[in-house]
Amino acid sequence: MRVALPTSRAAEVETPLLAVPVFAGDDGRGADFDAVNEATGGLLARIADEEGFKPEPGKTLLIHGGDTPAKRYLLLGAGPRDELTPQAVRGLAASACDEANARHLTSCALAVPAGLDAKAAAHFAAVGAVLASYRYQKYLTKDVEPTTCEELVAAVAGGDAAELEPVIARATRAAVGVNLARDLVNGPPREVTPRRLAAVAEEIAADEGLEVRIFDESSIAEQGMNLLMAVGQGSEEPPRFIHLTYKPKGATADTPQVAFVGKGITFDAGGYNIKPTGSMEDMKMDMAGAAAVLGAMKAVSAYAPSYVVHGIVPTCENLVSGSAYKPGDVFHAKNGKSVEIMNTDAEGRLALADALSYASDELKVDRIVDLATLTGACMVALGPYTAGLMGNDDAFRAKVGGAAERAGEDVWALPLTKKLKAMLKSPIADMKNIGERWGGALTAGIFLSEFVGDVTWAHLDIAGPAYTEKPEPSVAKGGTGFGVLTLLELLDGEV
Repeated sequence: MRVALPTSRAAEVETPLLAVPVFAGDDGRGADFDAVNEATGGLLARIADEEGFKPEPGKTLLIHGGDTPAKRYLLLGAGPRDELTPQAVRGLAASACDEANARHLTSCALAVPAGLDAKAAAHFAAVGAVLASYRYQKYLTKDVEPTTCEELVAAVAGGDAAELEPVIARATRAAVGVNLARDLVNGPPREVTPRRLAAVAEEIAADEGLEVRIFDESSIAEQGMNLLMAVGQGSEEPPRFIHLTYKPKGATADTPQVAFVGKGITFDAGGYNIKPTGSMEDMKMDMAGAAAVLGAMKAVSAYAPSYVVHGIVPTCENLVSGSAYKPGDVFHAKNGKSVEIMNTDAEGRLALADALSYASDELKVDRIVDLATLTGACMVALGPYTAGLMGNDDAFRAKVGGAAERAGEDVWALPLTKKLKAMLKSPIADMKNIGERWGGALTAGIFLSEFVGDVTWAHLDIAGPAYTEKPEPSVAKGGTGFGVLTLLELLDGEV
């Protein structure tokens, strides 16, 4: 998918399809609609009135042109003009591309609404176009949905091409990272294994000029990552520990460092606390945090941060066998703390614990952000579209939340209530790996906080938004790639 800038105004773009946002309100349908409507001799307004078109978000109306620059016009309901954000442009661009694909057109154009920050609008137009082109059809032998649209022309009002072209190029790289994450989440677990994630990391390193270190099971054991080893020991597929590193030019030992850590359980059967039917079928997606980290590392060089960025993925399978770890077992984490296993289905926090200790104690980073499909409790609290955000520093947590808002990804801050820590108390170890039923997302966050030392840290529980059964513009059914854009937005400035 290419995203191009026009050499003329939206109303004058020659295209098979021009998408035009239409706003609701007493002040009319918007300057963009008015300009294109005038160029068509009032055709758009006349047909919209005849059809009773209501400019509500999600509503569309296709109008065939006559002797006009565009052969077709797609009216896109955009709601009240004063509620429009640059992030909404992503959905508008995706809707345009979806219609073009449905009509088997090779290109389309979008009249990007005036009045928005031109760079932000161009960014989200590019992201929306590339994400709309995503399909996971690798194993389909029939009913394959073709994607014929190869170009979106984004007519950004008031935009300067010289300034917007690098913005679009970077946004395209970001969206490619999201689609990589989607591919990994959507892939079958027999294919997307810990060793496959390691191979993908090596491919990313080769393509993007990053450093990479892959720890096999022997190296993981030597590192004292006993919790990761415990989770993976029930599977014949060996665990892997992935460490990607981006370094800016001129980096020294004093250059600030940030670590992105992603949970990489490539299939989670729950271990001996086995999941019931209805809860296991989509557990190939339990590595969505790892996928987000790999997707972000795929695009990190395009953002060229001035500090070192580490992408860390502890990855294994959580299965049932004679060698699987059991409730009641006790293991020492990499940082020396002992953990009593009370539930083998609370495995993600165990793998993350060793990874967080590695980032804080071995790498001595300044900041850590971890992402994990960690708890169903977070979905109960926040629903399927919102990630829970926790952390040990209010300012950094707010910074991560701000990055998510700018990226158009929905997160909500949750507290790490100190009183809940008592739920993790064990009579025979330093802590248990799970608390009581109440506040499950919070006790999981409290557990993780025990492994970051003094490092500033934020945790994103992405159990809800990492996977969807309900497609929408720019988000296909399945893995969403949630978190990639937030991580990249966080890099766009000082972390």
